[in-house]
Amino acid sequence: MSFLYRPALRCLRYPPISPSSIISTTSKRTFTSLLRPSSILPRTSNYIASTIPRPTLSITSTSPFPSIISPSQSSSILPLTQTRGHRRKTYNPSHIVRKRRFGFLARLRSKTGKNIIKRRKEKGRKALTH
Repeated sequence: MSFLYRPALRCLRYPPISPSSIISTTSKRTFTSLLRPSSILPRTSNYIASTIPRPTLSITSTSPFPSIISPSQSSSILPLTQTRGHRRKTYNPSHIVRKRRFGFLARLRSKTGKNIIKRRKEKGRKALTH
C-alpha cells in the first residue's frame, strides 16, 4: 500500500518552481554555466530537472561546440582558448629543437630572422646561427 502514497509525497517533497524563478536564473548565466546546464537549476528541483530536456551534442554536427552556444559566441571564444606556439614550460635541451627554432633556415623564414643574419654578418661573426 505504501507505493500508492509515494507519488503524492514526491509532490509535497519538492516545492513548485515558478516560471519567474527559472527566468531569473537563466538571465544570470555565464559562459561556464552554459557548459554545465545542470548548474542553472536549483538543487531542490531534482524531480523537475529530470523532466526538462537537456541539449545534446549531435554527432553529425560540424560545430565543435555544443548546440547551446550560438555561432557568434563560439567565434568570439575561440581565440581565447587557443594556445598555438606557446613557450615550453620546462627546459628540456634538445639539439634538434634548438636548430629548428634558432637555426639558419629558421632565420631565413622571417623578416626579423634575415635582419639578425645581416647584423651578424656586418659584425663579422664566424657563426651566424646555431
